[in-house]
Amino acid sequence: MSETFIPRIQELAKCARMLALVGASIKLRSDSSVLPAIREQIELGARMALGEVLDEVDEEQMSLALVMVEMALSEAGELFRSPDRGSNWEVVDAAAMQAMGRSSKSVFTRIQSIAETDPKLRETFQGTFLDVGTGVAGIALEAARCCPNLKVDGIDIWEPALDLARQNIAESPYADRVTVRNLDISALDETDRYSLAWLPTMFLKRPIVEAALDRIARASVSNAYLVAGVYTRPEDPFLALMANLRTLRSGGEISDPADLKAMMEARGYVDIGMSATPIATFVVGRLS
Repeated sequence: MSETFIPRIQELAKCARMLALVGASIKLRSDSSVLPAIREQIELGARMALGEVLDEVDEEQMSLALVMVEMALSEAGELFRSPDRGSNWEVVDAAAMQAMGRSSKSVFTRIQSIAETDPKLRETFQGTFLDVGTGVAGIALEAARCCPNLKVDGIDIWEPALDLARQNIAESPYADRVTVRNLDISALDETDRYSLAWLPTMFLKRPIVEAALDRIARASVSNAYLVAGVYTRPEDPFLALMANLRTLRSGGEISDPADLKAMMEARGYVDIGMSATPIATFVVGRLS
């Protein structure tokens, strides 16, 4: 049995490198500065991994693929470097935090996609958006970029991430519409302010989620929308294990979107629906 160990490790290492090549190939579609010889090898490697299918993929699929690749490589690297990290989200590496911020932009892209068939959700883009757990402000800045009439309040309790968020906002064209502050969601005390809120429950213990839902409902205007996220648990046993591990290491507890739906209903949210991708499931509801 042991003679298969190293070959199996070699095969897994090959898969990791192939994934990196695919991500690099997608990134280079918008970057012409790389040396032609290097680009040629990267493109060749990506085609070895995926075949000619890359030529048939549209921009939306490319964007999702890049998020999946960046998340997988970032998560894998952090897990390997810090397997002893407990149940929290106290990442201190600036590059890792910025990578997570870039990946998180897809959250608002998905909210916009859901809004294409929900006129009432589209109306919330004219108000104020609450970005809970804003991190380095990836979602907040993407929301401001996509919606020129939207104001954004980002809150977080991890000061190293907020330092980067303030820097990213200052370097953006949206500093007049995006603000961030150090605030625990359970201490939110606004009323009748927000038209839209994002709540990433995968980083929060159940009692905090309960308190957050109460605070967000009180801070929201009539017909405001709440989008709450959990990591999707795929049917594949290994991927389901990784989803559970991801939730636990992020500091979360809730893995079933039906739990969130029941919590939201108890606070007066209606028209609750779910939107699932391989990465995360969104539970979306309107405050009646």
